[in-house]
Amino acid sequence: MGEKDWLTRSENNYWIYWKRELFAINVLPELLKLSNNERKMKKKREKAKKKKKHTHKMLIWILILHLCSLVKGQGSRIRPSGPLTDDFQNWLVANGYESLNFDRPDIGPSGSFGGRTRRNQKIIREPVIFVHGNADAALYIQPPLATGWSRSIQYFLEQNYTSAELYATTWGDTWAGGNILTAYSTMHTCANLIYLRKFLTAVLDYTGASKVDIIAHSFAVPLMRKVLKGGKLIATDGNCVLGKPLGHRVDTFLGISGANYGLCVCQLAQTVPAWCNALDGLYPGYTCEDQLICAYPDSECKQKNYSAFLENLNNDPNREADHVYAMWSDVDEVLLLRGMTWGKPTSRIPGMNGRWVSDRNGHMAMKDLTELRQYEAVVHHSI
Repeated sequence: MGEKDWLTRSENNYWIYWKRELFAINVLPELLKLSNNERKMKKKREKAKKKKKHTHKMLIWILILHLCSLVKGQGSRIRPSGPLTDDFQNWLVANGYESLNFDRPDIGPSGSFGGRTRRNQKIIREPVIFVHGNADAALYIQPPLATGWSRSIQYFLEQNYTSAELYATTWGDTWAGGNILTAYSTMHTCANLIYLRKFLTAVLDYTGASKVDIIAHSFAVPLMRKVLKGGKLIATDGNCVLGKPLGHRVDTFLGISGANYGLCVCQLAQTVPAWCNALDGLYPGYTCEDQLICAYPDSECKQKNYSAFLENLNNDPNREADHVYAMWSDVDEVLLLRGMTWGKPTSRIPGMNGRWVSDRNGHMAMKDLTELRQYEAVVHHSI
């Protein structure tokens, strides 16, 4: 090996040595740092992944528990049971009401509700009378029409009311018999009005209350308004005299989804002859002054020549109660057309003190899903 070759080899070894030294001094630490950082990031990612997975599990368990509680709540929802208590039924017999069958034994336990559970039970709160609509019942029987007042009564019971302060009876035929046509053959007849008037006076006398509250739904709204206003009536089943006004004996009257000005579907009275008749039905009138489109007339008009029963009712100056409220829905599938009749809500009550309008509840849901508002109207005079 020559000297030149040796030097060249030495130089190469020298540079290789210093390259290694430089790599060890400058590059290797940075690589180690990068490696450590990557390991740390990997650990963080794994930790975050585990945390996310744990969170998902927790959310799933929370959802499952929530659903279970909902199912349990629905399954264990306590429905009040009727009929009228023995104490009230004995009082009715002793005071000449036996023939009216307010307990409705033909329907069973769901036919009625209310009364003292013991003879000397005190009545602290103003009694509340619940009056169902067409083809419904006092308490829950079956959907869609016979859901009764079970939810409302149960809610009031949960607010410390007692059965001695809550009353309901079934008037007319209930849809639970299975014939939906029954719902379209009901009118504001003397028979229905006298039955409800006597139930009201029975509750007043039995409880000894100076005033009661009344919550009515659907067809029962104009019915109970007439019961309270009293006076004479010419109906399809004859003529009758109801007696003096009773509005001074009622603190709060709440009308839910009532047809106080008729229904536009009845503009042609032949649509449903019984329901829509011009004497004691829901006939809104064929025209309103020069207007022909019932729900949305081109201009304001004064409704005339509609159902004689409703027209006389709305023109009667006697009030239904000290506080009068109304509730209705813009999506009511029974009232239809946003519940409008000749440009005004048919559920409006002349001289009412307040109203609430829903944009989501159907006709039955306005009764079944508004128990809190019903309570507020009765107890706090707020809606």
